[in-house]
Amino acid sequence: MLCVRAPGRVNLIGEHTDYNDGYVLPVAISLETRVYARPREDTRCILYSDTLDEQAEFDLGAIPEPADLPSGFVRYVAGVAWALQRYTGRTLTGIEATITSRLPLGAGLSSSAALEAAFAVLWNRLDDLELNQGMLAILCLEAEHVYAGVQCGLMDQAASLLSEVGHALFFDTRTMATQRIPLPSDWAIVVADTGKPRALAESEYNTRRAQCGAAVQALQKLLGEEVRALRDISPEQAALYLPLVEEPARRRARHVIGENARVLEFLNALRHADAARVRRLMLASHASLRDDYEVSCAELDVMVEACMHAGAIGARMTGAGFGGACIALVERAQRERFLTLAEQHYRARVPHYEPRFWVCEAVGGASMCPEV
Repeated sequence: MLCVRAPGRVNLIGEHTDYNDGYVLPVAISLETRVYARPREDTRCILYSDTLDEQAEFDLGAIPEPADLPSGFVRYVAGVAWALQRYTGRTLTGIEATITSRLPLGAGLSSSAALEAAFAVLWNRLDDLELNQGMLAILCLEAEHVYAGVQCGLMDQAASLLSEVGHALFFDTRTMATQRIPLPSDWAIVVADTGKPRALAESEYNTRRAQCGAAVQALQKLLGEEVRALRDISPEQAALYLPLVEEPARRRARHVIGENARVLEFLNALRHADAARVRRLMLASHASLRDDYEVSCAELDVMVEACMHAGAIGARMTGAGFGGACIALVERAQRERFLTLAEQHYRARVPHYEPRFWVCEAVGGASMCPEV
């Protein structure tokens, strides 16, 4: 039997920048998905999700169109198979697979990207496709676009496949250049889930993407065709030209341009373990997501407040928004006190949702497990 592990991710900073050719700084975390699989002699895929207690199947010889599959985990697996076969021109090996996961669904920790990454690594090994992790990330993204219908950027798949133990992954989504940024050893990563399901509202997500596109078109008319994405606008240009862009595209663009600048500043702050700068940048990112990008919610705002009240170095919402989780950086020596105070503060203000907290380690990207 083969086993694959694939981590979820939190994003330290750089939210909603990935589909704007921008910069992101995710961390692969020790909450992960595992797939246990046996090859078959035919092209059938029989899948069981232990987490959901659901079974599904499809045939690699005639992978159904997205609309012909039930919604749920099977679309992600079928999408990965479709993308791999389309790219390699080969028919993959059928499998019987059981999926288990420690990743909470709907918390914004990229459980879908972890699922995609796990099956991409599995078939890459099983069929000797010899694709590198970067290409697997691109194919997983294609699967997400076509089979899940979410026009996300590459950050989630890259984080799940390209990360390194003890490091954050600085990722330039335009060039695919990466840097591994070491995390201060005395800082812990805490995922603080609000308990409110992240109704990623695919429509809202895709609407934000379209609004960013509208801002690019407006700025192209002002600055020329060299503006291919919001990443091409400097903060100085934004100050001059954004007032000429109509709302709400103006505020969406202001967030993305400011967030790219914050990511670059955050790199130096992290390298120097500059807690004051990290705090300022994370809180500024959250405020921008709340006010300019409008993807936060009351529960996320209260959780950030609770984390800061409990002594976090910095905190912000992470993921697409509309519910889900926050990321907090916390001094390891203070983590028990932090967990107690943050939960008390949140529960006192949000009694109708059950919060959850995970202290996570930064782990490496998706890989085969030792033989089982």
